[in-house]
Amino acid sequence: MKSVLEMFDVDMKVGDTVKVKIFIDPDAERFAISLGRDNSELALHFNPRFDDDQDGQVIVFNNKEDGEWCTEQREDTFTFEKGECFKFSITFLGVKFEIKLPDNVMEFPNRSSMDTITFLAVQGDVRVKSLKFDY
Repeated sequence: MKSVLEMFDVDMKVGDTVKVKIFIDPDAERFAISLGRDNSELALHFNPRFDDDQDGQVIVFNNKEDGEWCTEQREDTFTFEKGECFKFSITFLGVKFEIKLPDNVMEFPNRSSMDTITFLAVQGDVRVKSLKFDY
């Protein structure tokens, strides 16, 4: 998956939110937003897929420890549209992440027990329109 944006030196602590606005490519297959320490230590990997081999349209959540992917969590609530702008937010609540979509709220546990997020990556078939941190 091609990287669109990588940020190091992010200082996201418990209670902080990142608001994201993206444009999804008209021929998009998938994209991902990842939060963690770096590309090999991810507390959250949020990965909407438009045509997954197993589930079709699905959102896959995961985390990565020591460069190894852990167990996927799959959600079939899918609200993304190709060729559309989309706004959502991710709030770091310590024990979990809360992802607020326009018509749904999803959660993923902080399996890695990270207390500070220093890395953010946006990858895949999207263009980042805006990124705002609420500290």
